[in-house]
Amino acid sequence: MSDPDPHILVVEDNALLAEVLCDYLRDHRLIPVGPAGRVETACSLARGSGLDAAIVDLKLAEHFSFPVCTILAERGVPFLFLTGYDELSVIPTEFRSTPLLSKPFLMTQMHEAVLGLLQQGLAGRIAAS
Repeated sequence: MSDPDPHILVVEDNALLAEVLCDYLRDHRLIPVGPAGRVETACSLARGSGLDAAIVDLKLAEHFSFPVCTILAERGVPFLFLTGYDELSVIPTEFRSTPLLSKPFLMTQMHEAVLGLLQQGLAGRIAAS
């Protein structure tokens, strides 16, 4: 990757929260990709090159974001779930170990979670080389 600043996909259908997340990323020298508030848009962005991690709302409007997660997992892009959803048993087995932040969350929690994703991605790239 030619750009040293990590690229983070933001998948969130709440416009205000999406903007807060993008501002947070920019403030920490991370490059937001998106935000995407629809599954179709998020899938298209997830297929793009250069993603280092992703923040994915569990449910976008009336649709779960699992198609996006499948693309990210196939590409080896670490991601976390954001959710205000109470019933977590809807998460498919293959994504149950995915880090999860419950809304509302503190920005310190987001910071720790994003750092964890970036470390996970770096470890994966080292292991693959």
